[in-house]
Amino acid sequence: MKSVALVLALSVCAAAHAQHQHHHPAPAPTPVPPAARTFTVPDVEVQTQSGETRHFYRDLVQGRVVAMNFVFTSCTTVCPTMGVTFARVQKMLAERGSGAALISVSIDPATDTPQRLAAWSQRFGAQPGWTLVTGNKTDINELLKALGLFTADPAAHTPVVIVANEAEGRWERVDGLAKPMSIVEAIERVAGKTK
Repeated sequence: MKSVALVLALSVCAAAHAQHQHHHPAPAPTPVPPAARTFTVPDVEVQTQSGETRHFYRDLVQGRVVAMNFVFTSCTTVCPTMGVTFARVQKMLAERGSGAALISVSIDPATDTPQRLAAWSQRFGAQPGWTLVTGNKTDINELLKALGLFTADPAAHTPVVIVANEAEGRWERVDGLAKPMSIVEAIERVAGKTK
C-alpha cells in the first residue's frame, strides 16, 4: 500500500525554518522541537458522503490546503459543535475567497455509512468543498493511528482539527472546539497568507 511521509510542524517551527538563511554556514544541529512529528499517512480508500470511492491522500489532501476534523454521526456532545463550527468556517472561507477544503473523517466507520454522513452534513448545511468520509474500519483505524488520533471508544475522542498545506509541508493542530475564526486563521497561516 502506498504511503506518504508528511511532517506536522506547528507554526513556530515553520517560522523558524522561514528565517533560515542558506548563505550562512550551517549551524550546529538543533534537536527537533517536541511539537514537530513525522507522520506516514496511508493512502487508504474512503467513501464520501455521496458514496464515491476516493483515496484519502492523493484525492483529498495531496497538493491542497485542507482542514480535517474527526467526528461520528451518533455523537451528541462535541461532534455537533464541530459540525456547526465547520459550517461557519466554510462560510468564512468562501467570503475570503479561500480555496481551502474541509474534510470530516468518521471515527465510527462501522456505523457511519455514506448515507448517514450525507444526512449529517445536510443538517449543518455543508456545501461543495466539505467532504465527509468513512470506509473500511481497518483502513480508517490505520489513518487515525497515523494521525495520532485513534481511540478504541469513539465517545472518548479528542476534538482536534488538523490544518495542512500539503504542497509546502506545513501542518498545524487546532483545538476542535476553537472559535471558527481561530480555525480560519490557522488555515491562512498554513496557506502562507498570514504570519
